[in-house]
Amino acid sequence: MRFMEQPLGVEVVCPDCEHVRLDPDEVTVRVCIDTVEWSYWFMCPLCERRATAGTRQGPALEAIAAGSPFESWRLPAELFERHDGPPLQLFDLLELKLDLMQPNLVEALRHEI
Repeated sequence: MRFMEQPLGVEVVCPDCEHVRLDPDEVTVRVCIDTVEWSYWFMCPLCERRATAGTRQGPALEAIAAGSPFESWRLPAELFERHDGPPLQLFDLLELKLDLMQPNLVEALRHEI
């Protein structure tokens, strides 16, 4: 992301369309509170897809000062939980898939409770 003085705008990078210039209010700047990683998202006016990319703090703050919306977010709490027991193996996933394919799975689970 690059802040552009003249003409006023923010230069962003669309994965399909390369560099695109947008009004600041069309680019949402985000920061992860836990990692202090900055990013932004926008709807590309050329391909009409939502795109996102990482950026540095300086350009992000300039875009916010120019009028870009700002969001902060946190990593999911589950990432910090301790889990006892062995990690999942491929066999566990295959067994789960077979269990989910049972035609009367919901009824069978009700009877076990």
